[in-house]
Amino acid sequence: MGNKYARLFEPMKIGKMNLKNRLVMSPMGTFTAMQDGTESEEGLMHYEECARGGIGMIITAHFFVNKVTAQGRPTVSPDNKRAIPKTTVLCERVHRWGAKICAQLSPGSGRNWMPGVVERVPISSSEIPAFFNPEIICRALTTEEIKESLKDWAVAAEFVKKAGFDAIQIHGHAGYLIDQFLSPIWNKRTDEYGGSFENRTRYAKEIVETVRGVVGPDMPIIFRIALDHRFPGGRTIEDSMPIIELLEKAGVDALDIDCGAYETLDYIFPTAYLGEACMAYICEEARKHVKIPLLNTGSHSPETALEL
Repeated sequence: MGNKYARLFEPMKIGKMNLKNRLVMSPMGTFTAMQDGTESEEGLMHYEECARGGIGMIITAHFFVNKVTAQGRPTVSPDNKRAIPKTTVLCERVHRWGAKICAQLSPGSGRNWMPGVVERVPISSSEIPAFFNPEIICRALTTEEIKESLKDWAVAAEFVKKAGFDAIQIHGHAGYLIDQFLSPIWNKRTDEYGGSFENRTRYAKEIVETVRGVVGPDMPIIFRIALDHRFPGGRTIEDSMPIIELLEKAGVDALDIDCGAYETLDYIFPTAYLGEACMAYICEEARKHVKIPLLNTGSHSPETALEL
């Protein structure tokens, strides 16, 4: 009797990267990084155990590319040379089990900043209320700060490539900082980074172009984006289609698509009552608009994964 799940274990490609199967571990916060920006032994063991379990690719917890916009707990610091040795060991431990490893890079949480983690006025695309305390109005990044942050993306991309990672994921979902530029409900700017569709997508496009300029044509770039915010005024599936078409043209090799924002937090951390494959519904429409591979998270079972 044949294995009915055999298709899940077929090799596949993302760009020029070969995966041994179609199973990818979604990025999840581990909070294992040390205060000095290096990964801990607990973090190394966690990722190696996941690789040993047979996964095709692991996407790490986010690495903050910029301390100014980070606004969160310590992560592996791609601007810190002290982080290189352990990060290289991380890649080697995952590779020894035949898995690939993708580093998720993030500019920060923006308006989703959590009080008590960083005591300062949160940063966002615009002067908008912070999510956890609407009485606090975020400080809008200046045009100069946005341009300067692209240098940090270049540094982070070089770090990731030299450390031995196989791919880079750009953290653009869930209403975090990049998403705050993409979405009219949060982007109230009147300069070159706000207003029109071209302006709202400029920061994301420039990040992709900056990373590509550093890693070259062969290292895959994956972009994670919520296609349906699921709250009034948030981005809809229809709104998201031109964005993913633009990202494909900009050189993204795959899209990691999901749903939700902090206004719909149950989709950020899918609970049992949402059922299996709670974010699969966005895939059908997305497939009509792009040809690159799609990754989809959200409480999948072997059966729902096979169906997709």
